[in-house]
Amino acid sequence: MDDSIWLQREVRALYAITEAINGSLSLPDLLTIMLERTVVELGYKAATLRLLDAERQMLELKAAYGLSVDYLQKGAVEVAKSGIDQTVLGGTPVVLGDVGHDPSFQYAAAAAREGLASVLAVPLAVRKRVLGVLRVYTAEPHQFTAEERAFLTAVANLGAQAMERTRLYEAFQAIAQHLNSSLDLTDVLTTLLLESVRELNVKAGSIRLLGPQQATLHLAAAYGLSASYLQKGVVAVAHSPIDQQVLHEQQPIAITEVSQEPGLQYPEEAQREGIRSVLVLPLCVRGVTIGVLRLYSGQVRRFGAEELAFATTVANLGALAIENARLHAALKERLEALKADSNGWYRFLALS
Repeated sequence: MDDSIWLQREVRALYAITEAINGSLSLPDLLTIMLERTVVELGYKAATLRLLDAERQMLELKAAYGLSVDYLQKGAVEVAKSGIDQTVLGGTPVVLGDVGHDPSFQYAAAAAREGLASVLAVPLAVRKRVLGVLRVYTAEPHQFTAEERAFLTAVANLGAQAMERTRLYEAFQAIAQHLNSSLDLTDVLTTLLLESVRELNVKAGSIRLLGPQQATLHLAAAYGLSASYLQKGVVAVAHSPIDQQVLHEQQPIAITEVSQEPGLQYPEEAQREGIRSVLVLPLCVRGVTIGVLRLYSGQVRRFGAEELAFATTVANLGALAIENARLHAALKERLEALKADSNGWYRFLALS
């Protein structure tokens, strides 16, 4: 194909994708347009976009264009069984000339039945953090040029940035709405924990609040943790350097590998629980730390800047909601006491 014609097609595709990103489309519509314009303008057969589920080590399908329902339902894409995706998730694009007979392709037979010949897979990355994989397929054997690889990498990065912003914004809006809808402390803690675990795609989470003497962190809520782990013992601030640092500096700490972290109070118990990485965030209200939010991963996780910013904002919002719920409970208790006192005086006066 003439270089000038190819350039025109790239420009048209890029313009359509950028317009979709800047518009008010939902995320599924945006991803579909991104794949459709890439396939149609550049003459490929099909394309898919999959995001990494870091906890399950699976690639979840988020958008597709040009593929049959049967092919899309062929089965889960497991990172451990897909050599091509292992390489791409490491940050390197991969080209397969014949996917129907390549052992690194997890579903080679299904690809052959679908009429797929060659594939180019590129990472979806935000600030060097790979979120997933963009694949484009051809119907005939194809040698992907350096220009094609560069263009599709740019498209993938645009899509990754748009997805990250949209997903985290929508998640934060949902969490804020849930937290503001209740003044019941149990509801607030449950919402804060479940939404944080779900949106950051981690194994489990817990919320611990400081006791009256500021010496211990009492369990207030937990999700995804076994009873034996939760009953491992008292979390004493003096014996937990990680918590000391988080409470004192009021900054989150990310532990990439639990087995190599000397600042945990119960490292053996954490390893038995299957915990590999931990994100610890302070719960602060008007400059005062009231507890910590912990998020646990069963995989070695390196939390990105966007994830840290999101989790920190949610923790701050949650701490304020916790304080409001506490004040509401205290006020309700005081009103009940006053009501009981007034009723007692009324009965006393009536009897007199």
